[in-house]
Amino acid sequence: MTTTPTNTHEKARASSTGFEMINSFDAATRQGLADDPILTKLYDLLPPNSLLNVIDNLTTDDAQIVPTAGTIALRLMDKQGGIVGAVFYTPNSKAKSIVIDPTGYGAIVIGDTNKANEGIAFNDLDSGIDVYMHLMGSDKTIIISPQKTKQCLKKMVQHWSSGSLVTVPMTLDDKGLINLLAGVRAQALVTVAHIVTMLQHDSYEAILADSDNQLINLQDTAYYPEWRDDPQLNEPMIYGDGRFELYHDGLFFVKYNDDDPANITFKFKAFVCSPLEVIAKTRDTSSGTWGRLLQWRDDDNVKHQWSMPLSLLQGDAREYRKELASQGLNITANSKQRNYLDTYIQNYPIHKRALCVDKLGWHDKQYILPDRAIGSDGKQLIVYQSANSINSTLTQQGELAQWRNELCKPLAEQSRFVFSIACAFAGQLLELLEYDGGGFHLLGSSSMGKSLSLKLAASVWGNPDRYVKTWRSTDNALEGTASEHNDSFLPLDEISECDPKIVGKTVYMLANGQGKGRSTTTGHNRIAKTWRIIFLSNGEESLQNFMAQAGQKTNAGIEVRVAHIDADAGKGLKTFDSLVLAETSEAQADRIKELSHAYYGSAGIAWLEHITSDKAATTANAGQLVSDFMNQYSDLTAQAHRVAKRFAIVAAAGEIATQAGITGWQAGQATTAVMTCLDNWLDNYGRDGEHEQRQIIDHIKAFIEQHGSSRFQPCYRNTRLDFEERTPNRVGYRNMDTGDYYFSKETFNSVCAPFSKSKVLQVLEEADLLLLNQGDRKIYKTPDTLFNGKHRPSVYAVTANILCCEPMKKDGTNGTNGTGYMQQGIALSHC
Repeated sequence: MTTTPTNTHEKARASSTGFEMINSFDAATRQGLADDPILTKLYDLLPPNSLLNVIDNLTTDDAQIVPTAGTIALRLMDKQGGIVGAVFYTPNSKAKSIVIDPTGYGAIVIGDTNKANEGIAFNDLDSGIDVYMHLMGSDKTIIISPQKTKQCLKKMVQHWSSGSLVTVPMTLDDKGLINLLAGVRAQALVTVAHIVTMLQHDSYEAILADSDNQLINLQDTAYYPEWRDDPQLNEPMIYGDGRFELYHDGLFFVKYNDDDPANITFKFKAFVCSPLEVIAKTRDTSSGTWGRLLQWRDDDNVKHQWSMPLSLLQGDAREYRKELASQGLNITANSKQRNYLDTYIQNYPIHKRALCVDKLGWHDKQYILPDRAIGSDGKQLIVYQSANSINSTLTQQGELAQWRNELCKPLAEQSRFVFSIACAFAGQLLELLEYDGGGFHLLGSSSMGKSLSLKLAASVWGNPDRYVKTWRSTDNALEGTASEHNDSFLPLDEISECDPKIVGKTVYMLANGQGKGRSTTTGHNRIAKTWRIIFLSNGEESLQNFMAQAGQKTNAGIEVRVAHIDADAGKGLKTFDSLVLAETSEAQADRIKELSHAYYGSAGIAWLEHITSDKAATTANAGQLVSDFMNQYSDLTAQAHRVAKRFAIVAAAGEIATQAGITGWQAGQATTAVMTCLDNWLDNYGRDGEHEQRQIIDHIKAFIEQHGSSRFQPCYRNTRLDFEERTPNRVGYRNMDTGDYYFSKETFNSVCAPFSKSKVLQVLEEADLLLLNQGDRKIYKTPDTLFNGKHRPSVYAVTANILCCEPMKKDGTNGTNGTGYMQQGIALSHC
């Protein structure tokens, strides 16, 4: 049946007596019912004179005529016998019935209308009548929807449940009704068989008490998503001639029938997407880059959140939908209905505001993660906003106590592993100490345990297999990865997978903390990405050897930015200093791998909560720890001091994490491990820190040793040869009497590369390895006795002493071995 709330009907239902005019009609007889099965059943069921045969059209108080001739009128009466409504029904006809009911929702009411009674709701007349027959005389009121549509049933239940307890019987096969009625203040009675069938054998009370049946409070179910905290966000959004409605099973755009002011029935309902909430409007500190904070759950019930720039709606809208879909939002495939999503996101009337930032990491006293902020004071919601939704790798499994006691604490005396774990905590201290980022490179042969060190460190923040990144990507891709790890830790596995042609530039980019400058499509400069990170790399080769494969040379700048540490701890156990978790190094490695995949992620969150609880105190504590560490290395010069300070920050991070109860180590154990690794670096690098000068001398020395007589033509004092020795691809001469090497001016530039000629000459002069006889000029005028009276060439003369320059050994810190050089420039020992 269909509700037809015309103005006439509105006036009729306003009448206090209902339809007194139908009292004059004669009561219907069985013959007058024309054998209609429903009316016949009502005739047997209802009190006398409840069914009337209408022989004329109905005339209302305002003289309007309601066409009812030839129909049967069913009086709707209250307990006192007052007429409260009527149904005008044509027997055995498909014509729509006219239902007039004071509720406005067209319900057919059978029984006492007292609000104290329990109402039992049905959407078909047969079931309602049959149940009433079994419960006749009870305090139950039967309410029947005039239509068999689910939406009409829902509206009817909503109305009656506002003042009465309403129960909706359904079978297990009808559980879809629970979703339809979720959130309504009513209850569902779920039974194995139909309620009419069950009433033939049991009382209604017995059915309620049967353990096989179930009463469900519909108001507590997911009418709107159960994960919604703010009910204001659930309000429908009016748009055009329809509105957006958010249900537990999706976002819909609905258009209701114009002749239905109660919004019971709709003529159009379009699925837009799975439940999607607009949490807040976002903007930056200058009231720019406006966006919307969106929240949804995927099919695995995992929550996702993305602060989406509104600018994405003004371009190719498919791009933002791709981001949403990739994170598990189900979006309609209907092209027209997809456009509704643009409208909903942009126009949803949310009043809550959030501050958006374009960088993860520190923002004042809060630490911003892709999906939340740590250290928030609750005064302002701060979110990360980008054109791409980030699927955070900060995942957790197991408890902090398990990670600490079973994995981290037993490794307290393993220098390389303690160092790696401390690196994982160090990135957050860079901003506090106003120090640029940088990296470390674990160097060693295959199966040494280098990758295991990275995965152990990664377990501080998440699943090691997901958190550890790879060098096997372009510098542009690593730029994005570095930006996502701002103020944090980035492990990069196996440098041999990187293109050796770009590894040098990539290392500079990661350590310097700034990406490439780019322009927008309109030609304006786009703000380059910036970051501060501690990165930990590994590989079987050093950066120097790896870059040499592509014909490139490293310089001091690269080696200062990435400190090489031998992965071998030197104890005959590969990366281990001792065996504490197993009887062999292989078994111990397997155990560490097993534990790091069982417990991860909790330590990183605990670390953030600790340092954000009092950022000022953390800053002061870290500064003092770094100062105490550096006091142990007071003899270092500029470049070595710069690298040592990065080690000091790692040590401070390890000590603060220990103080916070995160690592389970004893005080000082992190510092001891970091000092061991620093001394190892100094053994290879040198304590004077002027590594570039030594590199230049080694470079020239290596060229001479490699080419020797093949590219230096011999010449002899006072010895006249009848012929000139042939030297293909000659770069200069060698004085066979003194052993000195003369480089031609024309070829010296190529010999110096990748260093500049001026820098090479300066270093050689300071090391007393350059012969001079032209005053301040670096050019050397060769003796006329060497070239048979021919024109004497102008050359750069390098003394033979360059071939026997050796570093001078000295003791390292705390009794460890170290390698040092004299502090006066590059005054190396000569043979």
